[in-house]
Amino acid sequence: MRHLARFFALAVPVALLAAPAGAQYGPRQYAYAHDPSLDVPYVAQSVAALAVRFGGDLQLSQHQLDVIQSVRQHQDSVSAPFLRTLDSLRNGPRPVNPLDLSQEQRESIAQQKAATKAALDALHHADTEARAQVMAILTPDQQAKASRLESDARRVARARTERLADEAVYGGGGGSWNRLRSLPEN
Repeated sequence: MRHLARFFALAVPVALLAAPAGAQYGPRQYAYAHDPSLDVPYVAQSVAALAVRFGGDLQLSQHQLDVIQSVRQHQDSVSAPFLRTLDSLRNGPRPVNPLDLSQEQRESIAQQKAATKAALDALHHADTEARAQVMAILTPDQQAKASRLESDARRVARARTERLADEAVYGGGGGSWNRLRSLPEN
């Protein structure tokens, strides 16, 4: 009995001292500030790419498929440099604390934001042109299906961008905090 009393006499104070120290290693939510304006969004697949990919589901004729493939090839050649730009910006350096920046860092971030906006605008322009050409040769039923595919692709791209932001805030690797956040709330 004396051994049990000695164990509790030592274990309880140690456990009480360890609790605050363990709180330091909780979610990294407050480890640093995350600036969402620095997130480079992922771009959804275009209607032309989706129509080629799901041509059987859309019941495209061979003529429609040929025209859409040529539209897609042109769009891909126009979009490629802008997609590479977005990839390089997405994988580029990020400030540890965006709330405490030097003038040089602020200028670099402003350039990054401007480059992101320019690339997204160019991609939007190319996508708008290609979409108009593709929709012009589809039947109304095919247009409705293509619009649903496009909506789904945008939702996936948005989710991928949000996942990237979450990884930046909470840390990548799918640790226990990420698993806890994915549990449904009661």
